[in-house]
Formats: sequence, C-alpha cells, structure tokens
Amino acid sequence: MTGSRRWGIAALALTGLVLSGAWAAGARAVQDDLRALLPAGDDAKGWVKDGDPQEFAGEDLYAYIDGGAEIYQEYGFRRIVVQDYENAAGKSVSLEIFEMETPAAAFGMFTFKRSGRGKNVAIGAGAELEDYYLNFWKGRFLVTLTGFDDTAGTIEGLLAVAGPVDARIAGTSEPPDIVAALPEQGLKPGSVKYFKGLLGLNNVYSLQTARGLAFTEAVKGDYGDDTALIVMDYGSAGARASAWNKLRGFLEGSDRFVRSGSEQGVPPLFRDAKNRYLAFAAAGPRLLLGISPDPAASLALVGPSR
Repeated sequence: MTGSRRWGIAALALTGLVLSGAWAAGARAVQDDLRALLPAGDDAKGWVKDGDPQEFAGEDLYAYIDGGAEIYQEYGFRRIVVQDYENAAGKSVSLEIFEMETPAAAFGMFTFKRSGRGKNVAIGAGAELEDYYLNFWKGRFLVTLTGFDDTAGTIEGLLAVAGPVDARIAGTSEPPDIVAALPEQGLKPGSVKYFKGLLGLNNVYSLQTARGLAFTEAVKGDYGDDTALIVMDYGSAGARASAWNKLRGFLEGSDRFVRSGSEQGVPPLFRDAKNRYLAFAAAGPRLLLGISPDPAASLALVGPSR
C-alpha cells in the first residue's frame, strides 16, 4: 500500500470519527436541553409561550415544589422545565416536563399523580385527563399540564400543548415488568401504583416505621372496596426471606396489628386497626401482600389460585 493511499484511508477514518462525534454531540445537546421539548411557534395550534421558561435540577426542586418534592426524589428526579402558554382568548395553561432517572421512575410518578377517575387519552405511553389537569409519561419524562378552569377552551389547550411535547419525545415505553405480577382479572382500571420506596408505599397503605421494607420496587393494584394486592420485589429470594422475618417480627410486636387465625396459618394473616386483613405469601424474590376487610379475599389475592 502506498503512503498516499494509507494517508487517504486515515483521512477518511478521521473524517468519519469527526462526523460521528459531531452527530453524537448534537444528539447529546438536544437530549441535554429540556427546552427543546417545549412547543414553540405554531406547534400548539393557537397557543404561544407566555414568559420565559424556568428550570430546576436536583435539590433545587424543593425551591419549586414546597412540601411535595420528596416523592419525586424518591422515584429518581433529575430536572424540570416549566413554561406557561396562553391563547388569544386569554386562556392559560402551565406545562411542566419532569426528567426522571429512568422510564420506570417516570411511570411511577405518573401512577402516583393520576387519580384513576379521569379519562384515558391517547398521548405518550399513558395519559389521564381529569378536570383541568393532564398527566402523561413517555420514556423517562413525566409531563403535567394544568389549566385554570375546566372550560372547553382550556381542555383544548391542554391537548394542543401536550401533542407537540409527545411528538418531541422519541421512542415508545412499557411499564416495568413487575406490573405484570398483578392478576388482570378484577383489577380496577387506573388503580395501578408503582413505587420505589416508603413514601410511595405509605401513600397506598401505611406500615409507617415497619422494618423489612427495603424493597427494590413494588406495585399495587385495587380489586374492590378496600381490597388491594401489593407486590414487593427484593431482588433475590434470600433478601426477601430476610426482609419478611423483620417485617413479621414488627407486625407481631406492634399494637396496630393482631395475628388472626391459627399461629401456624399459611399464608400468615393479620388484622389492622381498621379491621382489614393482611395476608402474606412469598413468590421467589417477591413478597405478596393482600389487603381486604374480608379475610378470604386477602388470602385469595396471595394464594395458589392467583
């Protein structure tokens, strides 16, 4: 191979590296700039920016959300951009785009914020519209839009602003695998809650300072009035067994819970201060907790029939 040919190949390789590096840098710039997800110009069909966007990252979230930032941090918060929009009729809509650490974190915050009583909307990987609030998630992003009344004009604005944001977030998303551990039969639509720690768990069923709750992830689904199944994943059967020993010791020593039925009962059954029965069962790395005013219903949720 001649020296000139070697130089030409090297130059082509260097050019390729430069171009690929420039492309990667450009992709990172878009990814790193949350403002790139904000609708601009005519994207939002008659809705334009009102003022400048605000951004908060990490611990600065506490300066933006007074008294509610802790749950975002538990799920895994990175940063947020906030932008207001208005239309010619004087209606206003506020847009918040939260970037979370993972898609699972975004899904979890979405399930935490939705009530399950709103209307499902075909936006993002899942969306709920209730009154003058619209929440949706996609990828590692949670998007919240807030109007200031529930008139048709405001609802149209929520959807008009949400559409371009959805289009700017690339890819598709699926809920975490643990969600599939909830049996579909009898599961109430919109009741699924995914959580990563005690703040999320205590929001759906309070075990307060109970030991043995250092799970890696958990999910809850409703199956009737005051009837729910919670699945907690500890990563391994050994970690789950250790956690269950601690949790059972706490329950048996607490004045808030009373062991119900035979001491040798399997699954173990406890009654709480509101006369709800808690049934527990192991499933590999996961601990199942059935809760219901009816002990038979609690046992059925965690029993072999599931």
